[in-house]
Formats: sequence, C-alpha cells, structure tokens
Amino acid sequence: MSPQHLVLDLGGVLFHFDHAHRLQRLADAFALPADRLDVLLWGSGFSADCDSGKYPHAAEVRERIRAATDFTGSEDDLDAAWCSAFRPDHAVRETLERHRGSRSLALFTNNGPLEQEALLRLYPTMFYGFDHLLFSHRLGHRKPTLAAFDAAAKQLGAYPDDILFIDDSATNTDAARAAGWTALHFQSRETLERALRPRIQ
Repeated sequence: MSPQHLVLDLGGVLFHFDHAHRLQRLADAFALPADRLDVLLWGSGFSADCDSGKYPHAAEVRERIRAATDFTGSEDDLDAAWCSAFRPDHAVRETLERHRGSRSLALFTNNGPLEQEALLRLYPTMFYGFDHLLFSHRLGHRKPTLAAFDAAAKQLGAYPDDILFIDDSATNTDAARAAGWTALHFQSRETLERALRPRIQ
C-alpha cells in the first residue's frame, strides 16, 4: 500500500523561499547592511536557535531581534520583514487539493515560533486542510537529524514506512530515507503531481 501520511516542507515546497530577498527587506527596514544582518541573525546561530526551540515564544524572538539590531519599528513591520523570504506557491497548494486523496497532510519545517505565528496570520489559506503543523521549534530538533524525523513520526502517530516526505533539500530527503520514510526531492509542482497522481488511481 502507498504511504497514507503526506508530509511537506514549507520553504521551497509549499512556499517559494528567497533568503536574499529577506535580507534586503530587513536591511531596508532596519537601516543596516544586508551582510551585517546575515551575520547578526543567521551567522551567529540565532536563527538556528529559534528553530531548535531555544526561544519558545514569538515575542521573545522579536525582543532579541530588536536587541541585536536596535530596530524600533512596529511589530507588523518586523514580522513582515522577517518572513519576507516566504512567498506562497499557489500551484503547489492547488496540486495538493486535487491529488491529496484520503492521505493525512502534514507540514514539517525547520522554523521558529515567529515564523509559525506570522505566516499563519499572513497566509491562513495556505495552511487550510493540514492535519499537522510540525515546526522544529516545537519538536526540539531540526532536519536532517534522525531525532527530528523520529519526533515528527511520533507526532503523526505513523510508522516510518507509511510516510511520504517531500522536501527541496536532498540532504533532508536522504535523512528521511535513512529514517525509513519514503522521500521525494522536490524540484517543481510537476514533481509533486507526478508523485501523487498515480497513487490515487
């Protein structure tokens, strides 16, 4: 039988992802050079710490961003700039609606509490129909660690061989296979459609 749990990555699959665009948006909002912000917020390990659950609440993430950058603007401006790397891929959303079938649908992403709060508020329709939203900050582990895949399977209540995982990172899909999952390296909407369509015929 084909896997009955369909699990997708967020950035690069359900949403287009452009870190360079985010850095420029942050630079414009914070009046700091983009390369400096990249060092302060990503090179320092801060973003990875957010993804891993070190800062469990979006408010704390905002406070730490403000402290690191001296940003004094509004919460809405901060959220919009921080999440500007993500742009909804409506073609992927439509493909899921047409070819999901009876599968359970889950999101599995390396992101922190600010992304979870802001993206669900900014783009609510992109998350409609998902049975599980597995953000790494809640799991306490990030892909591609085995612990992240084990924690995600536990949250799904699924055996590894009953999961189809779709991610734009080959490193992550390789790790998923090592954890016993079926995995597909996402490259386009057509990749997703080819993988899903035969399974419901």
